[in-house]
Amino acid sequence: MNLVINDNKYYIPNKWNQVKLSRYMDFMNTHKEDASESEQQLHLISTILGANMDDVGNAKKSVIDKITDRLSELMQNPASEDLVLELEIDGVEYGFNPNLSELKLKEFVDLDGKLANGWLDMHKVMAILYRPIVKRHKEKYEIEDYDFRTAAKRADIFAEEMSIDIVNAAASFFLTIAVDYIKITQAYSKANRRQRRQHTRQMKKNLKKNMGGTA
Repeated sequence: MNLVINDNKYYIPNKWNQVKLSRYMDFMNTHKEDASESEQQLHLISTILGANMDDVGNAKKSVIDKITDRLSELMQNPASEDLVLELEIDGVEYGFNPNLSELKLKEFVDLDGKLANGWLDMHKVMAILYRPIVKRHKEKYEIEDYDFRTAAKRADIFAEEMSIDIVNAAASFFLTIAVDYIKITQAYSKANRRQRRQHTRQMKKNLKKNMGGTA
């Protein structure tokens, strides 16, 4: 289903694998709970479709209502939690970190900091969890060492190319086991570790709510 306004065509997704990370990030980062119903309709459609605000505002109310119903139904359906271990973008093969139990401190610190920012930095979280595959051995693979500079460039690519299904599954998987990995460093006090466990649990709860979810 497409929305056509002023010769501009916008595709209306009905599955999470049709929604790019950048658009969902835009939706989550600019969503206002206290906005009016019409403002929320305009915001939902413009962000998820990547549509011009003026175009959406000039569409017929009956058309907007149908699109809103379709997108609201999408929001009510949970995104996949089936972890995608490998994916290819622009000819580059990326693999999900196969050694989360051996995270280096710099990786964990960066993950923790970016998860604290929620959807604002979700593309950066994905850039840490997924990295280029540099070596294969039968069914196993190795990914390149973590470097924050290359990760920053990769994050921009992932924002535009990764679907929400992939993001949700990866984030859910990582957050499920993150509490156990907090103990990889003894630099934190017991009190700080408790706070971080609570923080991680809350992030997981928020992720499931948002992806499960409510619009």
